Amino acid sequence: MRHAIKKSIPIHALRLGDRTVEEVRLLEEGKLQIAPDGTYRVFSLEVRNGKGEIAQPGDYVKFSSDGWPYPNSKAYFEANHHPLGDGWYQQIPRPLPTWTVEDGIIPEIVFLQQSKGLSFHPETPEAYFSAPLWGTTLTAAKDAVILFYNVHRDEDGRILDIEFNFIAKYEFDLTYDWLD
Repeated sequence: MRHAIKKSIPIHALRLGDRTVEEVRLLEEGKLQIAPDGTYRVFSLEVRNGKGEIAQPGDYVKFSSDGWPYPNSKAYFEANHHPLGDGWYQQIPRPLPTWTVEDGIIPEIVFLQQSKGLSFHPETPEAYFSAPLWGTTLTAAKDAVILFYNVHRDEDGRILDIEFNFIAKYEFDLTYDWLD
């Protein structure tokens, strides 16, 4: 398993529920929706089936290099980003384990398949991966990178849980550096 680290570049983000001009614009564009229960639906590039990723008021939305919104929980965002001002933040660089198709099947991928609903779709390279994430089904192209934010193991090293997400190859290349 290789590792990568976020490049030291500022990222743009907003906190959901602050009703900023930008949040209103995203609502008008349909990239955000507010559900009847007050939660948000975030429509990122990977969203399929017309159901947005679920986020709570107070969570954050970061923007990819091409303007797609991506939710981050309040706890994760505030623990991993420093504010720079005016909606700009610096992500604290931490090495993250990664996986690509070229890496072959590893125990973490088997766990994701068996316990987290990760599936492969060789017949559709543009939606090769799919998994239930953020309350909806997300897909990613065959060249995407899977980032492992946390791999929780018991004292014997058995995997108990994995927090992960897909990142498009072009976005990965712009925003991450390989460490090994």
